Amino acid sequence: MIHVLILYASSTGNTEEIASLLEQHLDPKVYAVSLENIEMGDMDPQQLLQYDGILFGTYTYDDGDLPFETEVFCDTLRTVDLTGKVVGVFGSGDTAYDGFCSAVDLMKVEFKKHNAQVIPHSVKVDLSPDEEEDLQSIEKLAAEFRKTIINANATHEAGQF
Repeated sequence: MIHVLILYASSTGNTEEIASLLEQHLDPKVYAVSLENIEMGDMDPQQLLQYDGILFGTYTYDDGDLPFETEVFCDTLRTVDLTGKVVGVFGSGDTAYDGFCSAVDLMKVEFKKHNAQVIPHSVKVDLSPDEEEDLQSIEKLAAEFRKTIINANATHEAGQF
């Protein structure tokens, strides 16, 4: 069984909806999925090491800022080496603001700093994921995540990690 954490910060429910859609693309016969909302400061960074992969979602606040709960998460992340962990990043924003979904890009950089294998494709949704292109982007991230994590697990099990 491949253990996956879908961890997200959601203010309006849009990022939470993306998280739920991603979960639907992970077969429960293959993936043991934990879906969790980031609560203020209660994330033990060592908990991340229990998972083979992480799908991380955040909304973008104001003109491209990380929301407070995501900043707190980044502070806890500093103590963890995510070598061998596969990470995909997704989020929501509002195209009315400069820096649309820039929190997604900031988090990709943050995870790379901690040696995670970050999926190149990320999901950036304008408000809620109700457009066909949003659903296709979510499916693409899920497919790339599944392929990458299966390959990483096969490499790990073969002792090549």
